[in-house]
Amino acid sequence: MVVGTRPFNVVLWGSTGFTGRLVAEHMMQRYAKDDIKWAMAGRSKEKVQTIRDSLAEKYGVDAESVPILVGDSNDLASLESIASSTDVILSTAGPFSLYGTNVVDAAVLNGCDYVDITGETPWVQGMIRKHHETAKQKGIRIIPCCGYDSTPSDMGAWVVEREAKRRGKKLVSARTMLLDSRGGVSGGTIASGLEIAADPENRKKDLSPYAFIPEGESKGEDKDVWVPKTHMGVTLAPTIMQAINSRVVQRSNYLLDWGKSSFSYSEMIAVKSKVQAWMVSIATGIGVFLFSQPWLHGLLKKIVPAPGQGPSRELMMSGYYKHLVVGETEDGEHIFGEFSDSSRDPGYWGTSRLVLEAALCLALNKKELDECPDVLHGGVLTPASALGPVLQKRLEDAGIVCRITESPDSIQY
Repeated sequence: MVVGTRPFNVVLWGSTGFTGRLVAEHMMQRYAKDDIKWAMAGRSKEKVQTIRDSLAEKYGVDAESVPILVGDSNDLASLESIASSTDVILSTAGPFSLYGTNVVDAAVLNGCDYVDITGETPWVQGMIRKHHETAKQKGIRIIPCCGYDSTPSDMGAWVVEREAKRRGKKLVSARTMLLDSRGGVSGGTIASGLEIAADPENRKKDLSPYAFIPEGESKGEDKDVWVPKTHMGVTLAPTIMQAINSRVVQRSNYLLDWGKSSFSYSEMIAVKSKVQAWMVSIATGIGVFLFSQPWLHGLLKKIVPAPGQGPSRELMMSGYYKHLVVGETEDGEHIFGEFSDSSRDPGYWGTSRLVLEAALCLALNKKELDECPDVLHGGVLTPASALGPVLQKRLEDAGIVCRITESPDSIQY
């Protein structure tokens, strides 16, 4: 399966990190026989080689069939060398505000598509302002937030909006409800959160749900929700994930013109009772407070997982998540969508598969994307606006549900 003229279809940057190792494992477990040209890249050849050789032995893959590239996030020339050799860079190396900017710069300079797993709102906002117009003109697809932040939310809202359009109606709102999940957290994710909170410049930025929409454009009235709510008889508690996911969905709304300022999006967790909802609200508030106080970060770093550490393999492999998306049209009709994965945790084994499918979508399905009228062909985009129906098919083939469901009763929680 040879697509493109460069030496590689995909280069995995950040191979030695917790999620990077999982992406490499997915590749060797699932795609070793598919003749995909890919390479693993990182700062230390020895560390990358150790991980590559271990996975190759586990899955019966010829290790030498996966080349190793060496680069440094502080050395743009080394990253340009990598970017010029591949159709797509898949980056898992965060915090992205520290280690990601030069990687995107190299991709844009060398006509290379790009995906990552960031959930860092200020950094993504900066990449949009820096690179969107150039990438748009050059036909380069730069797609941050392709992991659990924020593919399920973005593609879930997309599938509901698409169905509304099929019915000849306008979608005015979408609400994602996390019905159930099982998983853990890694040190890399925590490090990214601490990095965002530690930068005093971030407090001066517009990080509202419309943070990814250009200044001067018409915006709606959405605000983050930090207290319990009830919707369609379901008790809901706040989720920290709204801090990135709502921004990505609203960018899709802006780019694909779902309704722009008239479209509203929210995201919460379905719980069993109001008491539980308030407990989640209080716990979330405490967590937000601790992260917002740089003077407490030293203490936090002593008690949370360090970068490179994460949940146990058993927890990741037995994890799962279920999302229900409730859309409402301007005439009051409800449309229900489902985004779920019954065999992977959301944060890591699941995230690594989500971002891998996005990268392979760009690398192997480029002709379909170029011919698809429902997606955009360049810019700093979102999973929905860049990949839409082509990604949906890849996700379904990977056992990830992304579709319309007739009734919320069909999803148990």
